[in-house]
Amino acid sequence: METTPKGLLIIKHEFFHAISNDDCIKALPETWEKLDRQFITVAPKSLRLNELYDAPQVQIALTQRKYFTEVIEPKLREYPEYKILYFGFAPIPLAIDLGQQFHNFRNIEIFQWHHVHKVWYQNIDHEPNQNFDLQTVNVPDQKQKGLNNLLIRLSVSHRVKTGDTQEILENAAEIDILLTEPDEDAISTKDKMLQIGEEFKRVLDKIADNESALEVVHLFASIPTGLAFFIGTKISPNIHPYVQTYQYSTTEKVKYAKSVLIKGIIEDTIKITEEERAIALQLRTLSQNELETNVKSFLKSNVTDSRGRAWYLGIMPDLADGIMADRFWKDLPPISTSSLLDDSFDFKQTAINDGFYWKNNKWFVDDSFFIALHNRLQNEDKIKKAIRLFIFHEALHYEKHRLTTANSTDIGSFPKVLETADYQADAYGIMNEFGYSSKVSEIGNIKTFFLDSIDVATETMWSFDDRGSNLEEIQIRRLNRYLIWYWQYVRIEKEGKTLDSIIQILEEKPVIEINGLKTKELNNRFYYDLNRKNAAHFEIALFKDNLVSRHGSSSPIPIESLIDGIKKMNGDLIKEVLRGLRDSQ
Repeated sequence: METTPKGLLIIKHEFFHAISNDDCIKALPETWEKLDRQFITVAPKSLRLNELYDAPQVQIALTQRKYFTEVIEPKLREYPEYKILYFGFAPIPLAIDLGQQFHNFRNIEIFQWHHVHKVWYQNIDHEPNQNFDLQTVNVPDQKQKGLNNLLIRLSVSHRVKTGDTQEILENAAEIDILLTEPDEDAISTKDKMLQIGEEFKRVLDKIADNESALEVVHLFASIPTGLAFFIGTKISPNIHPYVQTYQYSTTEKVKYAKSVLIKGIIEDTIKITEEERAIALQLRTLSQNELETNVKSFLKSNVTDSRGRAWYLGIMPDLADGIMADRFWKDLPPISTSSLLDDSFDFKQTAINDGFYWKNNKWFVDDSFFIALHNRLQNEDKIKKAIRLFIFHEALHYEKHRLTTANSTDIGSFPKVLETADYQADAYGIMNEFGYSSKVSEIGNIKTFFLDSIDVATETMWSFDDRGSNLEEIQIRRLNRYLIWYWQYVRIEKEGKTLDSIIQILEEKPVIEINGLKTKELNNRFYYDLNRKNAAHFEIALFKDNLVSRHGSSSPIPIESLIDGIKKMNGDLIKEVLRGLRDSQ
């Protein structure tokens, strides 16, 4: 006998109609009526049925995913012993996508809307057909190779017509999961819902085991909203392929339009408000003033300070002999020889592909960078420091590395080259920031200065990734760049006693990587999918002091928390894991 839950989390998924709390309560079993109830309404956008075909469902799904992360998931963690109830009036693709967000949660009950009796139910006496016969046809054999495309027609409410799907996807392997007598109210009991959901999962399992290694399955579904949500909960992020959904319209010539890719990455198109444009203009002006007044004053003094000696002695004259002696560092120019003395920020062009570029002594920077910087730092002094670190870094790229708009096209296709150039420019920027700050005022605690500078530098890096929601994928080289700098942070935190010891840490570029995430290639750039594993366990490896060390995820080194930190762009989470790695050496 099922035990009574401690409480209820009631999810109301509203697109076509509002769902009243009272109607939900009326559908509850008698034993649940007095339980504590928490209602959560998911209503990203009101839609009419005749608008679905052309509706921006992909962007609506992104809004849903953000809402799940920011509102629903914290509630699920807060009330782990509460039963989750779903009531939905939603498009099929969006119901499936929301359901997939719940894949880790199994204490779920689905309530359906009955089209005849106009009530919410799980079990109802009304049987539209005497014969509930579920059939599955044409599942490929596990050893069948050479499959390039595969579609599933899931026919429960109505029959999905073969001709309509073949018009979209020709020469595809075709699987039918169908009721022999489909009807909008065919699912009259919980058991029938469970039967269809488990059969759908069984078919996905078979596809995942197929030797053709299909990446995407195309799903054409005529099903109730509740079943759509339920099958979404059955789609595993690590085992099953992506599921491409489609929106149907009876009035369109081509009946199906591509909709949400379940588990897929959704690019967030940022819409900048007038208030945000004002913030971006304010920070663009701040950056120009900082460059023109303070940075150029430092550059002029650096001309004298660096004359006749290595660039690093121009900013750190008391550095001990032998530090930075390798040509990799010694061969760099003083910051005063860069173009910065003649540079300025452009105020006309505010939307820039790839975030920024430099040309003819002008810095062209996208508004979204300034907005993200404002949101992440929220402190004028830190923002000024971020701007200095940014232009000191890029100045080395342009001056020494000769990495300009003329030769930087597709430079991301060379991740190891760029990783090394970026590390050198990052360290160069931080050390020149030390030189700048020591000119402005006496630096009290040197260790604190460098830790704060690394924090600001990494927050500046995140500003190019931060699009207002958790990351779902990241370029491998960018993830490695974060690992490198958070590793340097925790090393300096423990070992950085003096300026000499800190610079000795910085002059050694770390070699650190993780393993266990699924990778993909796009336009000759390689990404980690932060939601999919390609191995049973996560590992982290480090090359230090001529030794290779490998560590699996464990209580002192919980690599899952590190990945969570990457998703959330949260440096504190990442540093905490790397402290465990540091202390294990």
